[in-house]
Amino acid sequence: MSSLALKSLLRSSGTASSIVAIALLVAILSSAQSITNYINFQAEMLGKLVYVGGPYLILSGNATSIADSRVDAGLASKLAGLSCVRWAVPQRIFEAELETSSGRRAIDVRCLEDARGFLERIGAYINGTTPGSWFEAGVGEVLARAYDVNLGDKLELVIGGKHVKLKIVGIFRSQTESDAELLALMETAHMLTGENGTVSIIEISLQPGVNSQEALSQIAQLLPENVRLVQTQQLKEFMQQMNAQTLAFLNLWSIAVYAVVAAASYIISTRLLAESSYELSMLRALGAEKRLILTLILTYTLTVSFIGSALGVALGTAGSQTFATMLRWFLPSVDLAPFIELWQVLQTIGLTVASSVLGCLYPALRFIHVGFMEKPL
Repeated sequence: MSSLALKSLLRSSGTASSIVAIALLVAILSSAQSITNYINFQAEMLGKLVYVGGPYLILSGNATSIADSRVDAGLASKLAGLSCVRWAVPQRIFEAELETSSGRRAIDVRCLEDARGFLERIGAYINGTTPGSWFEAGVGEVLARAYDVNLGDKLELVIGGKHVKLKIVGIFRSQTESDAELLALMETAHMLTGENGTVSIIEISLQPGVNSQEALSQIAQLLPENVRLVQTQQLKEFMQQMNAQTLAFLNLWSIAVYAVVAAASYIISTRLLAESSYELSMLRALGAEKRLILTLILTYTLTVSFIGSALGVALGTAGSQTFATMLRWFLPSVDLAPFIELWQVLQTIGLTVASSVLGCLYPALRFIHVGFMEKPL
């Protein structure tokens, strides 16, 4: 009897529209979720692919920019002697003017004691070799393309009225900011600036697995009062915070959607009980218990919400993927590939079903407590 009653309820005129209503609500949620998944995936991949230096820099405390910073070069060897330090690289960074046929152009120059080691650490590809003397230099791929620089060219740099010609012995690509810089040895910085014994920054990296707090405490003991230690390029932490904020917004949006699902379930149940009051009253007249009536209403709600949520997840995911494909037709540079995880599908269906059950409880309980001869609802 109960199975026949359930089939009768499912064949009612409002079942199809109820499923579509829930499916459209879930589709909105699943489409947003699929797009968010892709964005978070790209953010995580970016955090893994982009080279993250040091990630600590030592520079002078009163410097307003790296170019203005002055740090004792001998401090690098002291830091490198600590067991917690993986490497300490002194660097001199300054701006120079490049003489071109169309005039002078400002460029950034980075000078190091070991140019090859620096390029290896940032995973650079080198066409040519690294500077081996003060009159040689390497150039980043971005800078080389901007000024049409080739291997073997001699570039004339001007700083503080001093002119020097540097031979380009290598062009490198690292996918970092160094691709827009000129790379030279520390001797070149001495020739151009006339300063010796000081550097702009000291970049340090800690040994894997060391306690960062203890390591920083050891490093701080060696630092003079006029320098500061800063952490830079915290890309992983930034991506984690961005993902957390995105998920928080999505969770808030989900709460709103599930609340609307519960409200829709209330309306669906109310309409169902109004349209099927005769059939349900006959069941009660034939001796059906209140628990059986409640079970029928809940089973109907579970069935409708399950079908609607599954259909909604499919519509939302397929709709977002279709939109992404159409967007690539008009904007080929936009790469968007929404996707949804299996656990998210199960979670969405489960929460939708739970919201629907909560929404239908009040009308169902109210109906079964109506007296035998009273008109339901």
